Amino acid sequence: MKNKKIVVYSILMLILSMEITSCKKSFVELTPRGIIPVSTFYNTEIDIRSALTGAYSSLRPIYNEQYGFGELPSDNSQTYGESEVLYGEQDKLTWTPASTNLQSAWARFYATIAYANIVLDHVNTPPMPIANRNGYIGQAKFLRALMYFNLVRMFGGVPLVLNEITSESQAYTYNRATATAVYEQIEKDLTEAAAVLPASYTGTDIGRATSIAANALLGKVYMFQNKFTAAENILATVSATAGSLLPYDQIFGLGKDNNRDIIFAVQYLGGGFGEGNTFARSFVPQPSGTTISAVTGNSNNSGTLDLYSSFEPGDNRLNTAIGVYSSGTLVYYYAKKFIYQSVGANSEGDNDWPVLRYSDIVLLYAEALNENGKTTQALTQLNLIRTRSNLGPKSGLSQADARTAIRHERRIELCFEGERWFDLIRWGVFVQVMQAHKTNFVPANGQIGNVTANLALYPIPTREIQLNPQLTQNPGY
Repeated sequence: MKNKKIVVYSILMLILSMEITSCKKSFVELTPRGIIPVSTFYNTEIDIRSALTGAYSSLRPIYNEQYGFGELPSDNSQTYGESEVLYGEQDKLTWTPASTNLQSAWARFYATIAYANIVLDHVNTPPMPIANRNGYIGQAKFLRALMYFNLVRMFGGVPLVLNEITSESQAYTYNRATATAVYEQIEKDLTEAAAVLPASYTGTDIGRATSIAANALLGKVYMFQNKFTAAENILATVSATAGSLLPYDQIFGLGKDNNRDIIFAVQYLGGGFGEGNTFARSFVPQPSGTTISAVTGNSNNSGTLDLYSSFEPGDNRLNTAIGVYSSGTLVYYYAKKFIYQSVGANSEGDNDWPVLRYSDIVLLYAEALNENGKTTQALTQLNLIRTRSNLGPKSGLSQADARTAIRHERRIELCFEGERWFDLIRWGVFVQVMQAHKTNFVPANGQIGNVTANLALYPIPTREIQLNPQLTQNPGY
């Protein structure tokens, strides 16, 4: 029963942990460490604020590995022999319901949802200014929406838990909601969050979710449901207020966090306290040793020749995005944009992971305009990205050709950032794209499993179904 209870509580998280550490970067100085029972907490505003910071901190392990679900299965990224023990299933499209990486992701998503639910259920207990209370509510709803967005894209309909769970028996009452119901809740959370959050922060609050971040995510949520009119309306507002385009090499790298292109990012803190990222350790080609970074890597999230060859001549993003390292007959096209030479104690990096970027929003806006028949306006948005990237503008394209151009630009602009696989699925082209990739590029690098339509969703983890037989499995698994 003990082991069973531990797994059940992977979607409960009935305890909250936190302790103050002294680190250099903004509000993420409060990190979950100790164990504090719910019954003795949430009596002051500081308790609520600390609990919310714990929810933010729980994003770090999630986004240390989210590329494995949003990038590795696609034509952008691959593993090598040394990294296949960790991520080979995701690269080869051979995952199963028993895959440990899927179980870990599921548990982490629901742990963060539980943190957010606890904040929302207790935020009205202590006295505090109404503006502060609204801010905590908006941030918690944003984080909950972000986690459900990850879940619904990966698994389809999932249990929709919107309150703190206080008993094991209560956990068994949750069945899978429909994907439509999950999306409706995401939209509700983000709309309500945007209404109460500020547009920006200063000082140590920089990095928290803003109204712009909530609206940006809402626009992306609409796009994943093909709600192009709603998406156009909200993305027009976001693109006008979110920030501005920066040269690509000013977006990524040490000391460039929270720049004008970043709408929302997971904040990492290098320094050996378990708060830094593992990007260098994960992405650096293993044979390179310490010639690229101070840490020897595992060759995860390595680019493909397919991706490298897709950059147009003269595209100034290439040198920032992709590094090339040769080892014998192998060529590694590694994710240079997330790696720098100096890595801190315990191989922890300090640079953040972008969840929402202004460039992403501009391209989504272009896509929405084009799908709504406004191709000329769509090309204007597309050309903002192309001009910034030292590429010539597109003009006079048909809607179909503009669609192809926008999709290509998303692949290049957002490579390695965990967007490509989900884009291919929402466009309904992942089978044909991956079949072409398998035919043209894979024979020299390894074997991809059968590319079938059921791969559009990951399987519900076996352990979750064993614990709660009400959960049904996705088709094809």
